[in-house]
Amino acid sequence: MKKKIMLLSIVLILTIIEGISLYGLFKPSKETILENVKTIDLKKDKTIAIMVQDTEGDEWHEADNRESWPDPSTHGFVGAECTDSDGAEIDYTDILQFDLSNYTAEINTKSSIYCTLYFAKGEPALNKLQNTGGTTFASGNKTAVDGMYRYKGTASAVTNNYICFGTTDKEECLATPKTYMYRIIGITSTKDDTLGIPSNSLKIIKATPSSESQVWHDIYTSDVKWDSSAMKAYLNTTFYNSITSAQPNGAYWDSIILSHSWYNADYRSVPATEPTTSHTTASKIGLMYATDYKNSGDQNINNWLFIKNGWSTNSSLSGNALNEWTLSRFGLFGIYYRAWYVNSDYGNLNDASTLDNTYAVRPVFYLQSGVNLTGQGTASDPFIITTKNNA
Repeated sequence: MKKKIMLLSIVLILTIIEGISLYGLFKPSKETILENVKTIDLKKDKTIAIMVQDTEGDEWHEADNRESWPDPSTHGFVGAECTDSDGAEIDYTDILQFDLSNYTAEINTKSSIYCTLYFAKGEPALNKLQNTGGTTFASGNKTAVDGMYRYKGTASAVTNNYICFGTTDKEECLATPKTYMYRIIGITSTKDDTLGIPSNSLKIIKATPSSESQVWHDIYTSDVKWDSSAMKAYLNTTFYNSITSAQPNGAYWDSIILSHSWYNADYRSVPATEPTTSHTTASKIGLMYATDYKNSGDQNINNWLFIKNGWSTNSSLSGNALNEWTLSRFGLFGIYYRAWYVNSDYGNLNDASTLDNTYAVRPVFYLQSGVNLTGQGTASDPFIITTKNNA
C-alpha cells in the first residue's frame, strides 16, 4: 500500500485553470462565489476535480478527459474531499448531492469551496455483493428492523462472503488468515440514526477467534451492562490496539472502522428483531448479536456462521473454545446474570451461561460507507477493500 496522497493542500478550485496539473503548486482563486444551488455537468464543467485509481495498481490520476468517465464495472465512487478557501475541511455530504448515473452534481453553498471526487478500483460494496452473492445474499434476506441485507444459509452454501481486513495484498491475507480473514455478515441498506450507522456499511466478523477464553465479565452477581463489561474493554483495547498498532498501515485500517452505538438490552427469547430501547456509548468493536446468528441461518451446526464449521483452522479448537459469546445479554436468571452464546455441541443459541464463563470471541465491526470491493469473495479469492485514501 502506498502512502496516501495528500490532496487537501493542492485541491482544485471551482474554476479549474486549464492546463495546470493537479500537482502544481498554484494558489487557488477565491473569487468564485456560488449561487445557493448550482448544478454542474461533471462531464463538461471541470469545476470539481475527479481522481481515478489505476486498475493495475494503487496509483491515482486526475481524469482530465471527462468523456472517459470511470467505468462502473471497474470503478465506483468512494467519497469526496472538500475544503473552504482557508483550507478547512468540509463534510461533502452537507454541500454536495450527486446523480452520478447522469454525471451531475448539485452544490448548495455561497462560499468558495474546493472539491475532489474519488473513484477507486472495484465495485461499490452493495453492487459487488449483489453480483457475487447468488441466492445466499438477496433482498429477501433483508431484516426490516436494522435495514441490513444479510448472507443466509448453510456452511456449504455461503462460500462467497470472505473478506480481507488489515491488508490489500491477497497473498498476504491467504498466508495469514488468522490475522486478516473475515466474513461479511451483511450490509446496511438504510441508515440507523439511533446508533449512528449510515447506509452501505459492511458488517464483518473475524473468521477465527481473537481469543479462545474470554469472559463476558468476571462478576456475574451484579447487573453489568456492555459499557462496563470486561468484554467491551478487551475488544476496544487489546484487540483494537492490534489493528491500530499494525505497521505500516494501522492508522488507515482504523480510519475505515465506524464508531457507533450498539444495542444492548436484556431479552428472554431470541426474536428476529433487536431491542431498540437501550443502546451503548459509541465504540468501534463489538460482537455479533444473538439475532445476527439466528438471521444467518437455522440454529444448528449447518449455520454458516457457526464457528465449528466456519473456517478450516477452527478444527484445532476444543471444549469451551468452540462456544462463542454474543453481545446480547439475557439478564438475571435465578441469582446470576447471563448472556447469550452459541453452543458448540448443537450450534444453537443458549442462555444458560453466567457472565464469567470463558468462551471464544470473534470481533465484529462496521466499515465506513464508501468502500469498494475487488475479488469474488471466496476463500481462495476473498474480497479486497479499496477506498479513496488507500493509495
